[in-house]
Amino acid sequence: NFQLLLTALAFRQASRLLNNIAIIVPTTSIIIIAAVLISTASGLLRPASNHIALGIGRRGSGSLYLPRFGDALRGPSTATAITFYRKRQFTMSASESSNDATVAMHWFRKGLRLHDNPALIHALSLVNGNNDGEKQGRIYPVYIVDPNCYQLLKCSVLRARFLLECIQDLDDSLKQRGSRLYVATGNPAEVLPKLWEEWGVTHMVHEGDETGEPYAVERDGAVRKAASDAGVEVMEFRSETLRPLGNVPGGYVANVGGFANNLPGTMSSFQQLISRIDRGNVPAPLDAPGKEDFPKRRNSDNDDDGEYLPLEHPWDIPWPRGYNRDEIGPVWDRKDCVDASLSPIVRGGETLALQQLQKTIMARPDWTASFEKPKTSCTEVSSPSTTVLSPYLSLGCISPRTAWHAVADANTRASSRTNRSKPPVSLHGQLLWRDFNNLMAHSANAQNPGSWGRMEGNPYCRDVPWSSDPELLAVWKEGRTGYPWIDACMAQLRTEGWIHHLGRHAVACFLTRGDLWQSWEEGADHFEGELLDADYALNSFNWMWLSCSGFFYMYFRCYSPVAFQKKNDPNGNYIRKWVPELANLPAKNIYEPWKANISILNTAGVKLGKTYPRPIVDHAIVSKENMSKMSLAYDMHKDKQAATKKNGKKAAGKAPPKKKAKKQMKLK
Repeated sequence: NFQLLLTALAFRQASRLLNNIAIIVPTTSIIIIAAVLISTASGLLRPASNHIALGIGRRGSGSLYLPRFGDALRGPSTATAITFYRKRQFTMSASESSNDATVAMHWFRKGLRLHDNPALIHALSLVNGNNDGEKQGRIYPVYIVDPNCYQLLKCSVLRARFLLECIQDLDDSLKQRGSRLYVATGNPAEVLPKLWEEWGVTHMVHEGDETGEPYAVERDGAVRKAASDAGVEVMEFRSETLRPLGNVPGGYVANVGGFANNLPGTMSSFQQLISRIDRGNVPAPLDAPGKEDFPKRRNSDNDDDGEYLPLEHPWDIPWPRGYNRDEIGPVWDRKDCVDASLSPIVRGGETLALQQLQKTIMARPDWTASFEKPKTSCTEVSSPSTTVLSPYLSLGCISPRTAWHAVADANTRASSRTNRSKPPVSLHGQLLWRDFNNLMAHSANAQNPGSWGRMEGNPYCRDVPWSSDPELLAVWKEGRTGYPWIDACMAQLRTEGWIHHLGRHAVACFLTRGDLWQSWEEGADHFEGELLDADYALNSFNWMWLSCSGFFYMYFRCYSPVAFQKKNDPNGNYIRKWVPELANLPAKNIYEPWKANISILNTAGVKLGKTYPRPIVDHAIVSKENMSKMSLAYDMHKDKQAATKKNGKKAAGKAPPKKKAKKQMKLK
């Protein structure tokens, strides 16, 4: 009798609830809903909590579902499925629910901006209703602080703080538009499904990663599977480069026959490729959405205003999953986070990125039109001689298309007397280099997944038998080589998270083919941890180039750690700033303190081997030895290629008719 009483009461409550819910579903679905509510009340099914909340949304191709946090009672794919979820922060009231309402999530990853963000624009279009009376839905802009992602796995305090500044700026901009950023921490494949259930998410959009970066591939595959299981529709948009990289309309691969191994391997041939796509025109950037583009917040939206807030300090970032201290580096603590000696070259966020664009490019049309990267100074001590937009581009605080069109606009406003530079040395050329680097990463990983960023298996990298000396590597990292110009660059990197590109050239050559003969992979790994503008595609490309392992093969052109900058900064002002222990040396000795007599050293307060190290190697000797090593490595690579080609012909069967052999020049 007690069970029958419970059932009767449950049926009465179900009838009242169904009458109050402003949705229209088939009669059979109402029966199912009533049955579930009756069964729950009478103990046949156990709800996830004492509070039952119903939400409505779209699943897959358009069938309806009710979001959940507990077990689901699912019908056929075309029928309505009823689920229960535990109420935490969001409960859709009867007046707010609609069978056409979409709950969209925009997952911010690297595109940390509102302007030129096609994924965000699409998410807003999903939830903004239409003129036919379709109800506005909801949008949840989300960022997951994932300690295992490329941006955080190996990062300095400076870069961790820069990322958090970008996140905070994004939250501020969204709040100005009546929205906010929801920030969670952990593994996206585990965190996102919980948020989908909690908020009743029906669609998720995000900017895609086209380079094939290994962790991003693994993460996105796991997220897609989880979304499929949860019935969340995922849409990916490509906006990290000027044009899509892959085999999609307008993409680079699509314009070489659809095969990544057909892509051009030189900058000049890449320029020819991009000039053929829409006559070289770069699509215009999209405007940032305004406050009117975001759906109005509802009363229930205020329930979670105290949760999912941006992290305030770098020490709030979780430790990477599955890694020990000696596997990630650099490792830092709270003391490092408040180190006043660390002063980043720029601060993070879309707001500051757009200001930097205005200040360095748009406000200086003549400078912009005549810009030539090789002619900029790497020894400026007051202000950089370049735009320093690279940290913002690396995290997507500014879009490459926005930067491209800002340069184009400045060029049109430049004086007719200004000599206009051209790619690849111009500012447009720098953006083309960026796309080319990303494209090479895409191509390498398409041919051999995960090969970009390492020597083994990389179709664009030559095998070079580098040495491995932890002591030499440590001396280079810490700026104790005994070569003031090299040590000054490494000090700036450690303090500001940035070095001019010519400084990067010098220290990379010194570590690899120039002096220490250590693997470029070690150098790339260190730069990945220290640079504010660390970028998966660009970092490895530059290290292969500078070590003459790929793309650039004139190894006999070696940067001198002395003469290279002596002509540009004869007084050594850059060294005086970043290696203060040498600040009192006269100009003629500051690049080579070991050549100064003892009285000069004593007057300057320098004690070689104590206050400043002696040179770790003799550049004049080791540079020549390393050229011989590189020549031998090239010969070995050529022999390996010839053997591979010969074996390939044998495997193919009958060889084609023989042609007269041409004399092959030795590669240098």
